Amino acid sequence: SIDANSIDSKKSSMTSSTFNVIKACVGAGVLSLPAGVSAFSSNPTALYPSITLMLFLGILSGYSFNTIGKICKMSGSKSISEAWEKTVSDNSLPISLACFLTPLGAALSYSIILADTFSSLSTALGSPVSRSKSIIVLSATILYRLCRMKDLSSLAPVSIVGVGGILATCFFMATRAVGDAYKMGGGMYGLLSAAGRPVFDGGVVKFFDLKALVLVSMAATAYLSHFNAPDFLNDLEDNTEERFKKLVTRGFGITAVISAAMMSFGFLTFGGACQGVVLNNYADFDKGATLCRGLMALSVIGSYPFVFSGMKNGFFSLVGKKEVSPRADKTFVRVGLTVITGLALVLKNAGFISAFMGAVCGSAIIYIFPSVMFLKYVKDAGRRETAFNYFLIALGAVFGVAGGAVSVLDAFFPKFLA
Repeated sequence: SIDANSIDSKKSSMTSSTFNVIKACVGAGVLSLPAGVSAFSSNPTALYPSITLMLFLGILSGYSFNTIGKICKMSGSKSISEAWEKTVSDNSLPISLACFLTPLGAALSYSIILADTFSSLSTALGSPVSRSKSIIVLSATILYRLCRMKDLSSLAPVSIVGVGGILATCFFMATRAVGDAYKMGGGMYGLLSAAGRPVFDGGVVKFFDLKALVLVSMAATAYLSHFNAPDFLNDLEDNTEERFKKLVTRGFGITAVISAAMMSFGFLTFGGACQGVVLNNYADFDKGATLCRGLMALSVIGSYPFVFSGMKNGFFSLVGKKEVSPRADKTFVRVGLTVITGLALVLKNAGFISAFMGAVCGSAIIYIFPSVMFLKYVKDAGRRETAFNYFLIALGAVFGVAGGAVSVLDAFFPKFLA
């Protein structure tokens, strides 16, 4: 197994592990969810099916996360790729590729968000700094040091602060949603550009429109931390199957509630005008938004090493490297951060990255790969659970193909979906 991120370390308590699971899930993805709703409707009633969808997908994601832990426990595996090799096939190329590309997309989304966030913060503070300079400096200093860490369980305090920041941001978004500041005639309304002002209509909600798949794809990213499931299992104190299941229930349950709430509050404020990262909708000189940008930046920074670790593990599995030297680990962090930072300087739509990667790779990791391993390895499963895993495989295939195509069309060829 890869020793760069799975070495023996101090075990995490249930509470610390729960915060880490929440932080690993709730990052860039949750800020894109309001745009997922606005992709198919500007009617506030669109939230009813959207919330139902978010909670349903949260249950499915938690189940598959637990399945990965269960398979790793039964097979004695330290990574998803190793579990695949022991339970399905010696050829782990598909899963290694997905486990590399998915966190790569998440890290890229995080970098784009951090670039926008720090640029907005500097403007609000009266000392404007370009988004390019912001992400370059951040990558070369804080992110580099965090990505070099081998024991991510020590980030529990950061995760706790990060979750607190997420909850504070959720509260701020709730106050703006029920208040008048961003309504016509409100104090912040005039500070928005014409394109950024709230848009609502009473049109029919077409939830079964193809554009709704954008939200489905984004939801996959909002719950996606499955490539780190083996690490959470290994780091958990007294990591029995029952305790791991309890961890998953807590972590994904809280994540589902937070995701549904932030999606709702953002959409209720801006409707069809929601941007790929909803915090970008709020006025630069909204003091509450400025505070939340800082808190969410801290939250995203806290999540960054988790997704980067998943990307690193996926890469070394992809190239067949079982043992990773400190030098190779250091080189990968430097090269990986440089590439991601370079892409973040060019690409600016975090919503598209979130939707596309969630559809294509996220669907495979969440729905397809865990179910295939389960069906191949667990011989005493009941008929219902067996049928359910076949259902997840089919669902993942539909989400992956259709969701990926719709995400591309919505971002670059919207006329095709009109």
